[in-house]
Amino acid sequence: MKKKIIIILALIVLLGGGLRFWRLASHPVSLSIDEIAIGYNSYSILKTARDEHGQFLPLAFRSIGDFKPPVLIYLSMPAILLFGLNEFGVRLTIALIGTLTIIAVYLLTKELTKNETVSLLTSFSLAISPWHIQFSRATFEAILALFFMITGAWLFLKAVRQSCRFLWLSAIFFSLAMYSYHAERVIVPLLVLGMAIIFWRELWQNKKKALLAVFTALLICIPLLQLMLGPEGQTRAVHAFINRDYEINRELNQPLDFLGHAFASNPIILFNFWLKRYSDYWNLRFLFFDGIKLTLPGAPDVGLFHLFEMVPFLIGAWFILFKKKVLKGKKKKIFFYWLLLGPLAASLANNPQHPLRSLTMIPMPQIIVGVGGFWLLSWFSKRAVFKKALISLSALIIITVSLVYYGDIYYVHFPIHFSECWSYGLKDVAQYAWAHKDEYDEIVIDPTFGTKGPDTVSVPYLYLLFYGQYNPYSFHNSPRRKVLTEDSVDFENFTFREIYWPQDRYQKGKLFIGSPWSLPPEDLSQDQILKKITFKNGATAFLIVEATESTKSGKKVLEKTY
Repeated sequence: MKKKIIIILALIVLLGGGLRFWRLASHPVSLSIDEIAIGYNSYSILKTARDEHGQFLPLAFRSIGDFKPPVLIYLSMPAILLFGLNEFGVRLTIALIGTLTIIAVYLLTKELTKNETVSLLTSFSLAISPWHIQFSRATFEAILALFFMITGAWLFLKAVRQSCRFLWLSAIFFSLAMYSYHAERVIVPLLVLGMAIIFWRELWQNKKKALLAVFTALLICIPLLQLMLGPEGQTRAVHAFINRDYEINRELNQPLDFLGHAFASNPIILFNFWLKRYSDYWNLRFLFFDGIKLTLPGAPDVGLFHLFEMVPFLIGAWFILFKKKVLKGKKKKIFFYWLLLGPLAASLANNPQHPLRSLTMIPMPQIIVGVGGFWLLSWFSKRAVFKKALISLSALIIITVSLVYYGDIYYVHFPIHFSECWSYGLKDVAQYAWAHKDEYDEIVIDPTFGTKGPDTVSVPYLYLLFYGQYNPYSFHNSPRRKVLTEDSVDFENFTFREIYWPQDRYQKGKLFIGSPWSLPPEDLSQDQILKKITFKNGATAFLIVEATESTKSGKKVLEKTY
């Protein structure tokens, strides 16, 4: 690799790393429940070699009604060991992996196109991508799985070019991708199968090395296959499959007339519904205008790509479809196969246009941008000096304004509008509860959460474990935990249950923490409210209330009331 190319790639990686690491601990505005669960389970493994439920080195982590993939939890251990159980320690691993993915995309694109300029432009598109940045700044397993999948594909292409040397290494990375996130368990086998068919001659000529790679993958994935046949692998699939979608269920349950029964059977309706969901992932509005959903409906938003990338994207799409200069032969087949395969897992889920699950499309759309950018640079090189200076300045201004615009939405507006979605306030709850733990016989925390009603449930016990850095061994053996299940999470003098204030108000000596739904402000005196915790938009998140009346007086009041 030429020194100039190394310098340019290093600058791109530095830019991408800066966009992923800057103010990482405070943005997103709070650790989500998934981040808390991953962080504490990693901490528990680090301390006891067991997860929060006491399971020894599991390959699926039971958490919040689901089972989490294991790789990120184990990979997060070094960062937590070095930086502690905190926001930065939990998010560091994914931010680093997200930055390294920029290099992996460069290597894969170069293997596909043999063009340094296209490869650099593709990696630049990923480096500044709102799509990839958004999920690289929080603890999302999909970013890790994507890195493994891209690296595995690069190693595969490199191996078939070199008589399948080190093809087994590609098998390891593909296997790790499947262990890392649910979507890759659908995409990776199909991707590998397609690549194997496309390069079957090369693989056949090197049968022994190809069989070694297959054996390596099978050996690694046998435990995963066993998990996928049990609740650890099927829970997410059952709950997230497209047939659980509200819209399709409403459509399937509509009464049909004679023609409807003849031409609109359930399989046809379901197929048409899926096909629309799949095609929605190629909607230009989703790609360039509002795919990330960082603002409220109707407000200006950002797409998966910056708006200025639409021009090279459209140019690149035309060149790839109708020209043979950049992508040729088998590499072009892989490109289109991956491009069409990318949204499959996301389209089969019960969510419309899910940017996280559709990360498996990367880096093919970025390669389209890279090809279009390559053509624009070729056109630019033929301009006069003055025009070059003017175009360069304009491009710099447009890119800078786009990044500033994205930064303003992400760092200013997004926290205000969506702090509730990130469980903002539970950190304050946990810290207050620990600070005043010894002042009360019992601290009761209501899991119901949010401003939209009492049906939203959070998992506050994990926040107390996390921010209290509670010894996992003590949690495993807490006398208040009669059985190790998710329903038995009380420990120390912390109790997690619904608050019924007409009765709980008379339990003097206890502290109650809950949302306004469980602690109605109109039924509280100012002396009882010790603290009010608000979301970033000013709405009340939690009230911390002290019960000041005795049980005896409560009984008298209840007798009068009823």
